[in-house]
Amino acid sequence: MRSGFIDKMRIGLIKHTLILTVLLAAVSCDHTENHILTVDYGECPVVDSLSPIAMNVDMGPATRAVDPITTLTLTDFDVMAIWNYNGSATNRWYMKQQKVTKPSTVWTTTPPSYWTVTGNLSFFMYAPAATASNGITPVYSATGMPGIEYTPSTTDIANQQDLCLARPVLNATKEIGPVPATFHHALTQIWFDMNYEGTPPGSPAYSVKVENIRINNIIGTRTATYTTTAPYFEWSGGTPDCTYELTLSSSHLRNIYLPLKPTTEVAVQNSLGGLFLLPQTLDPSATIEITYSFFDTTPDPDVRKATFTKSVSIPSPSVWPANRTIRYKITVDVGVSSPIDLSGYTIDDWTSSGSIHSEITFD
Repeated sequence: MRSGFIDKMRIGLIKHTLILTVLLAAVSCDHTENHILTVDYGECPVVDSLSPIAMNVDMGPATRAVDPITTLTLTDFDVMAIWNYNGSATNRWYMKQQKVTKPSTVWTTTPPSYWTVTGNLSFFMYAPAATASNGITPVYSATGMPGIEYTPSTTDIANQQDLCLARPVLNATKEIGPVPATFHHALTQIWFDMNYEGTPPGSPAYSVKVENIRINNIIGTRTATYTTTAPYFEWSGGTPDCTYELTLSSSHLRNIYLPLKPTTEVAVQNSLGGLFLLPQTLDPSATIEITYSFFDTTPDPDVRKATFTKSVSIPSPSVWPANRTIRYKITVDVGVSSPIDLSGYTIDDWTSSGSIHSEITFD
């Protein structure tokens, strides 16, 4: 359930061991019918069927209430592996998009995967596992580090994935013991707090409710390439041509009336409306657009009296860092129609109790 997921964001890292009782031979090197190699063909790995691969998993706290990603609630992840990786030679893939699940007490893939007798393995992991519909696509590079292409949904905001990438484990052998799989949140959370100023029409004055929020001209598809330095991935590419829209009718927004300034801004999104978007430096054309309405609350039910839309450009450069939360604090001036101003913001850790605050006044 989505309720209470913010509290889960603040829990510490949890560690436990996942055992992969699985076996996979590189398809291009498979010379047997049962997928077990018993002969070293020079350029092909030979599996050690007595040495199953184990993993120690460090997973950050929950961030989405749909499929929250913690060690305790993790349902699946994918692993890729390269045999004898050296960064410049052609990659020899040992595993591609091997989904790991826990049907009972043991984490397994099908077919099973074991260490190789010769050479070493380099592991690249990501969660959740890629599907045909969740926007996650592994990128199998011919040389160098692989990556993950991700496209956050523009039509199903509530099911945007909390993409996490693990620190790559390079050139490991079975002597390492459990493979350390330390995941890092790869996206940026976006939240909005709002109040209003000015005097609405009506007698008594009408109440103010937000019914739509749009973020326009945002990069919607990028590729995170694994790296050897923290945070162990680097985003690149993409065109700022996407719009992400939150609506009251879709339950992205809370059905509440805004407080009058100087009362502190209130959160206008609910758990269904939390945005998990791609880290990026915003294009100068990026805007935030707010649609709000005046309501007469004297009758029952309340009556909508008028609706307005106002927008503001987000100053450039405005950076959305990975593994961070941005909380825009917005004040709508309902009494005038002058241009909108936006001031700077600060940056907080993903799991901090604080937020990134951008003070915005919608005049």
